[in-house]
Amino acid sequence: MGRLALFLACWTTLAAARPDPARTAVLANTDQPAGLAIAREFMTHRGIPAANLIALPLGRTETLEWKDYATRVLGPLRSRLLAAGLLEGKLEESADARGRAGFIPTGDARLRWLVLVHGVPLKVAPSGIKGLNPANPVKGDHASLDSELALLALPNLEPEGARPNPWFGRADAEGDGVIRTARLDGASPEAVLAALRGAWAAEARGLRGRAYVDLGGPYQEGDDWFRACLAPLRELGFPPDVEETKEQFPPTARGDAPAFYLGWYSQKPAGKFGQKPTRLAPGAVALHLHSFSAASLHNPATNWAPWLIEQGAGLTFGNVYEPYLTLTVRPQLLLKGLREGMSAGEAAWFATPSVSWQGIVLGDPFYQPFAVKLEDQVRAASDKEALGDYALLRHFNLLPHPLGTEDLRKLQAAADRSGRLALRLACAQAEQAAGITRPWKDPLDLSTEEGGLIAEAVRFVEARFGAKTAQKLRAELEKRPVWATPARPATEKVPGK
Repeated sequence: MGRLALFLACWTTLAAARPDPARTAVLANTDQPAGLAIAREFMTHRGIPAANLIALPLGRTETLEWKDYATRVLGPLRSRLLAAGLLEGKLEESADARGRAGFIPTGDARLRWLVLVHGVPLKVAPSGIKGLNPANPVKGDHASLDSELALLALPNLEPEGARPNPWFGRADAEGDGVIRTARLDGASPEAVLAALRGAWAAEARGLRGRAYVDLGGPYQEGDDWFRACLAPLRELGFPPDVEETKEQFPPTARGDAPAFYLGWYSQKPAGKFGQKPTRLAPGAVALHLHSFSAASLHNPATNWAPWLIEQGAGLTFGNVYEPYLTLTVRPQLLLKGLREGMSAGEAAWFATPSVSWQGIVLGDPFYQPFAVKLEDQVRAASDKEALGDYALLRHFNLLPHPLGTEDLRKLQAAADRSGRLALRLACAQAEQAAGITRPWKDPLDLSTEEGGLIAEAVRFVEARFGAKTAQKLRAELEKRPVWATPARPATEKVPGK
């Protein structure tokens, strides 16, 4: 049995796990009507009962003090969940030093997921209250609102430092009363909805594109996590482009159709994936690991998490305060969860080591990137849709290489039908690997092709067929600002040899 057939046979046995709509609540801010619109569209799409929408007046700030969190968010939210039958317990009149009214659970909560939408505050500031355990090496009661709310079904716990996530590395955890959270948020409601709808499109038609992994971060441990993603991506049919220096992918790197972007480490969006033209594929899984990647969701120019949503990510992550490396999301576990059929939310929590800490999950927790089998994506691929080419490329990536005569013939036919560069370049490379030479055919319309892809094609065509054959490719490339040759001032002399 070939690798593709084996992959597809195994894939059909995976369970299509997903959160339960009836046990999912959505938290919105009545002071931000755009967030309410996002909540309603999401709930309609996922079949979440309208009664599970909880809208509270939460103002317009991203950061809350502990007493504001306790009295404006936690207390009212618990009251509404109790009234809806999603929470079992009793609220007390007395409050602790942080303003939290006492809560006594009296049974297992029906609630399993809480989704926060655009406009809900992002984080809780440190209170300055000393923790009960001075020996705790992880200090501070500051946290993301999302991660702190994960404990709402439990009695009020000491919030100093982080707590273990019961789902970390475990697909069959009971949860121990922890409510998993996710957030539909970003710098603008338009960006949030575009990313959300892109994920739904990918779920309906398949996650299609390429993979990019950026190594070279400040710690070997983190690099090891990202390096551990390379083999699984290849096995999924997404052989990644890898950047191994301390810098980000350069602006001249290839960047077409990023379905997976995993990397680190810059504070602000930078390099190839910090450029506006480098749009992510619909439903893309994107992670840029940085201590303050979600310090604010209002400004995508200075924070990776909102930037990746702005660029179309279906699933991404962020930290609101310094989390310490060992308490951040593990990209290799994220891939493992998705590969085993978990939803985006389940895989995110499978990969996250801590709660009551700094992390947030951005994206629809119901989203299933691999809901559509690859064989169905290949069957549905259309010559009129560029993303269909990437389903075909993934199919051929999973076949034994060099390609056999019949498989190569099918790739050649697909490249000729498509007329686009990604397939034509892959076809020419496969022909070279098989020892076959066929005349190079330029794509029908180079103006729509990604610059880094054109640059890669220029290098290949010049090396294999000569500079004359690559003239059209190079002429198009030099129209792009990153590759354009600067014009010399009229008074400047051309240097001699």
